[in-house]
Amino acid sequence: MKKVINKIVFVDDDKIQHMINKKNMTRIRPDLELVFFDDPFSALNWLTSETADLLLLDINMPEMSGWEFLEILNQKEIKIDVNMLSSSMDPEDLARSHEFDLVTGFLIKPLSTEVMEDLLKS
Repeated sequence: MKKVINKIVFVDDDKIQHMINKKNMTRIRPDLELVFFDDPFSALNWLTSETADLLLLDINMPEMSGWEFLEILNQKEIKIDVNMLSSSMDPEDLARSHEFDLVTGFLIKPLSTEVMEDLLKS
């Protein structure tokens, strides 16, 4: 049985993606709580005291890669389901995502409405 998703955290340096994802996800599920970070350090700080059902994490960010972010989550023993976000379907990234227990999915940006609907189905 899939876990019910009520709160999603986005960590992506692309603010335009944040706007698009917010618009589309709230159209699908108006009750959904969405938290957006374009700075991975702020997101890590937030995650030390807050919880969410799902983290959508961009792989390529200027300040810190998604992989480095995952390493820090592991070090801090923060447990959250993570879906990696990438603008390319690089087989190496997909393979690397399997090295992390927290990673439960791999999504290609931009997220289509169909992908969002699948993600939010409970």
